[in-house]
Amino acid sequence: MTDVAPGGGISAAERRRAEAWPAMVLLVALTAMAPLSIDMFLPSMPTISDEFGAEKATLQLAVTLFIICFAGSQLFYGPFSDRHGRRPTLVIGICLFVVGSLVALTAQSVGMLLAGRVLQGLGGGAGPAIGQAIVLDIYGRERAGKVIAYMAIALPLAPAVAPIIGGFLHDAWGWHAVFVTLAVLGTVLLTAYLALLPETNRREAGAGRGSNGLLADYRTLLSNRTFSTYALIMGLMFGGQLVFISSSSFVLIDELGLSARLYGLSFGFVAIGIMGGATLSARLVRRGWTHQAVLSGVTTAATAATVLAVLAWLGVHHVAAVLLPMFVVALGLGMTRAPAMASALVPFTTMAGLASATLGFSQMLIASSYNITYSRFVEASTTALATGVFLSIAASLLVVLVLRPGRSMPAATVATAVPVAEAER
Repeated sequence: MTDVAPGGGISAAERRRAEAWPAMVLLVALTAMAPLSIDMFLPSMPTISDEFGAEKATLQLAVTLFIICFAGSQLFYGPFSDRHGRRPTLVIGICLFVVGSLVALTAQSVGMLLAGRVLQGLGGGAGPAIGQAIVLDIYGRERAGKVIAYMAIALPLAPAVAPIIGGFLHDAWGWHAVFVTLAVLGTVLLTAYLALLPETNRREAGAGRGSNGLLADYRTLLSNRTFSTYALIMGLMFGGQLVFISSSSFVLIDELGLSARLYGLSFGFVAIGIMGGATLSARLVRRGWTHQAVLSGVTTAATAATVLAVLAWLGVHHVAAVLLPMFVVALGLGMTRAPAMASALVPFTTMAGLASATLGFSQMLIASSYNITYSRFVEASTTALATGVFLSIAASLLVVLVLRPGRSMPAATVATAVPVAEAER
């Protein structure tokens, strides 16, 4: 198995540059575009709702529409980059992201703001879809899983730091500063990509398999029981997290009285749980306990979601009663993500862009559909947040117990893909 995409290779000098730590940091940053774009915006949602006279459910669309467009765009970026190259595809995506940030920045109505968020989502999908494909191009089947695992451990820094930054920006300069920052970020990432990474997909331009081949690839992915089951589990797990993401600012700021800055710190505290969970899962998978890592993560999250819901149903509406259980839910999500992602993607290195895009789309489509449906019928409140998280996480536990994914894949395959960070020091 070669370490680059089929149809060509990269020079030794290009490979050294692509495997150096600045390029690795860049790949993590590209993959982190979505959580940064979502979470930096959250502390400003109540203020924007008041300024534009919009209902909470309408402002929540600024999160869910972004995610739907972000997820759907990956279905374009993945196969397009497989066919025409990573560089032109990523350039198109990031430029669209920057334009969307500028549209949101200059918005004079909630409709224009939502349009900007749609453009941001359509452009932002290029980062993770192509970033993970580049990892597979450079490192190949044997080593790609390791890098994906490190990304899964590092990525929670984005949702941990983004709302803190967003809260400080909001308190200092208002919500417009958030979109200025995102526009600058997109420009910096594009410049760094062009400077640090070569084209890693060296197949001849346009040498794709055609529409019939693409449909066959989709059938291969979606008919694979392991791939589809892990996509469903990740979607349901993220669905619970998305309920928290889209409604937490209204609950913690409007209902429970936190400032935008304290909200950012509180959200960051929850997000750190994902990093802790990713580290724990790496320890389990290193020992060959791949299925056990997923089961442990989902069970941990379901237990915490039950505590969150019971407290809310009993009328315990307090910041700690929301944040502490949600921290453990995030811990379970982090435990689940790395082994589930590696198990789903590693078998499909020959269609890296498409596999990464389809996994991302499936996960976010499930989560977004659940969140939009739920928030349409239930107004944001402590009880609504807790119930929405509980229902989605409980469903993911049911899927794990009934479908038992990963049993058909040798544990060693994924154990090499998700190492313990400290074991590699």
